[in-house]
This record gives sequence, C-alpha cells and structure tokens, in this order.
Amino acid sequence: MSGIPEGLRRVSRRSPCPVCEKPDWCLVAADGSRAICQRVESDRRAGEAGWLHNLGAARVHRRQPPTVGVQTVGRDFAPYAAEAREFRRSDGPDGVFELSSQLGLSAASLRRLGVGHDGWAWTFPMRDASGRVIGIRRRRPDGSKLAVKGSRQGLFIPESLDCSGTTLITEGPTDTAAALDLGFEAIGRPSCTGGVALLVDFVRRHVCRDVVVVADADEAGRRGAEQLAQRLAPLTRLRVIQPPNAVKDLRAWLRSGASHATVLEAIQQSSAVRIRVEVKP
Repeated sequence: MSGIPEGLRRVSRRSPCPVCEKPDWCLVAADGSRAICQRVESDRRAGEAGWLHNLGAARVHRRQPPTVGVQTVGRDFAPYAAEAREFRRSDGPDGVFELSSQLGLSAASLRRLGVGHDGWAWTFPMRDASGRVIGIRRRRPDGSKLAVKGSRQGLFIPESLDCSGTTLITEGPTDTAAALDLGFEAIGRPSCTGGVALLVDFVRRHVCRDVVVVADADEAGRRGAEQLAQRLAPLTRLRVIQPPNAVKDLRAWLRSGASHATVLEAIQQSSAVRIRVEVKP
C-alpha cells in the first residue's frame, strides 16, 4: 500500500470504483466520500493518480456485492444517446453539406461521426471506451464549441471503426473527420489534454496495435500529445506527428493540400515513442 495517500485505499473486485465501476487502478476514501478515478475525468486533476470526484456526504463502507454500489452511484447516460439520435435525424437547415462546405470536409466522414443538428448548433456524440454515448459536443454557427448540459467529455468514435491497421488520434471531431477523409481510421479526443484515461481504456479494449497521435502545431498541442504518448506507449506501437510549421492542425493540413501519402510519409519518418522510466534515489 506504499505510495497511496492517507485515507484512501485501492479499489478491488469486491469494492469497485464508484465512478467508473472498475476493480482496478482507482482509489476511494474509506468513508466513501471521494474517489480518484483513472478513467473518468473531472475538473480536478489529482496528478498521475487520476481525477478527484467528490461523492457527497461521507458514507459508511459496507461489504456487499459490487452491484449494490453500482446501483447507488451509477449514472444513466441513456438520455444523451436518445438526444444524439434525435439530433441526427436533422442535418441542419440546409443539410449536412452546409457544414461540409464550411469546414472543407466530406459529408460522409461527418456522418460517420454521428453529426446532427439541435436547431441551433451542430452536434457530435461523445463516447466512452465501450462506445456508450456519455455527452454531446455542440458547434455553434460562429465555430465556438460547448457541450449539452451535464455531458461528460468523451471520445469521437466513427461508425465501423477498424483498429486492425494504423489508427490516428486527433483533437476534436473535425480533425477526426479530416483523418477519415485522408483515408485513415481515427479517434478524436475532446481537447489537447483530455480523454487520456478513456483512450488508454479504448486502446486496451480494442487491441489497437499501431497508433499515431497527431499533435496540433503549438506548444499546448505538443505537450498534450507527449503526455498521452507516454500513457499509451506501454500498450501499443506509438508514434507522434504534427503538421508542418505553418499549418495549425490536421484539418488545415488537409485543406492546404495534404494527401494520404503526405501523412503516411510523416508517419513513416517518425520514431516509435519509448517509455520514460525515472528512478529516484
């Protein structure tokens, strides 16, 4: 138990994490008042341990089957899936081709990501590693982004995703659509630093053997890509690329004339990320 903060304990199969409902990685307070989850993000980062979740008033821990705990603290995400389906029935006042033309992306790739319209903004479902919808990203007409109230930040996973070859990890749904247009399979993370635990879970679940993180060409993008790469490197062959200096992100790279061959060459010229091991005296 060394290295575990005082007052916290490791979860187990008998007492799984009350946030993600898994039996490993996470920590929970002895009185059940808070948890540090490795998979589900919150607005409070607890270093490399994960994200801090306050679970309300302290509760007395009782030994009981895990299903009881799941029923007590579980969350129903079904309304988000229903909303995403409803929004998808509408593809905007002038059709999804309006967004396609505006962004320089194909309607087919946007539809693979479940694009819809809520009457004011374009919508993209956000998913957990199992594919369950846990939130909805909204893109307003002016390009600003927000989420449906109560959404959890999740991954942008296209339909019929095939992870048997090279899979790109991009930032946001439009860069994910750009990767699809370039002829790659891709998953989108919610931001340049978000979705790390979900991506770790996804790569492990789906046995993704060749993963390329596409970093935005700025300091925040490079730093976020490096942090993600170190978490994924133990699980898969992992490389990091970024667009040329004058190009901001993958969508801009596509619009500037990049092709499948262009991006593939950048991937082939990159080196596999090696795991950093720090030994402290």
